[in-house]
Amino acid sequence: MPSASATIARFCSTCRGDVSFEQPECLDSHDEECPEWVCVVCGEAVFLGFTVREGGSGAQATSHVA
Repeated sequence: MPSASATIARFCSTCRGDVSFEQPECLDSHDEECPEWVCVVCGEAVFLGFTVREGGSGAQATSHVA
């Protein structure tokens, strides 16, 4: 199993308390900005924050109001 690159203490909704979360090796090339964290007690995975990639597909979100 790959080693974790960082740990933080956060509230885990499954464990119902503050526990350590580890940031596993990022398989999506996010490096230090990877949003994936895993509870060391129960294994619950969470995403913290969002990353924005520049130079996307150029598609724009649209909203339609009736």
